[in-house]
Parts: sequence; C-alpha cells; structure tokens
Amino acid sequence: MKPSLYLLKKQSGRTEYSMKTEVQVVVVDLDRSKNYPLNFVCILPQKAISSGKSSNIFSKVFGTSSLGVATRLLRRALKNETDYEIRKELTKRLMALKIDQD
Repeated sequence: MKPSLYLLKKQSGRTEYSMKTEVQVVVVDLDRSKNYPLNFVCILPQKAISSGKSSNIFSKVFGTSSLGVATRLLRRALKNETDYEIRKELTKRLMALKIDQD
C-alpha cells in the first residue's frame, strides 16, 4: 500500500453570510489507482488517533502504526500545500496528534 492524502475543500451554508469552508482529509492508496475515488481507503479522523485502540477505520487499516502513518501523511501534505485554509486544517490535525502523544 502506498498511502497518501487527498484534500477536499467545500463551502457549506445557506446564505453568503453563513458560508463555512470545510476541509475533508481522505486517505487514498496510490497503488490502487491515481484517481480519486477509485483509490479511496478511508477518511482521516478529526479526533486524535490512539495507537492502542482500533475504534475507527483508519486505525483498523494501519494498526499499531496508525499514529506514525497519520503524522507522516499530514507533514508531507503540509509541506506541499499552498492553500491557507487547507494548511490551517492540516496544522490543527498535526497539533492534535502531538497533544495525544504527550
């Protein structure tokens, strides 16, 4: 498996004043296909990933190494991303993982 992140940014809300930007972080397998959604594995959870518990699909797929895999994927994506809102979301998730490790 060659995991990577696919980042989706979408607007939600009913009016111009209630619009909110949401960033969805999806884990894909580049060995399956180069194009999303054929390479979909799971959505990267927003909550911290516990290395001991497999309470979500990401943890079930990557097992005990899920914390390291998530950190590596987020850092790689942050390094290559230029969009401010997506960078903000990636940084927030990296900070949550760091806090969970401590």
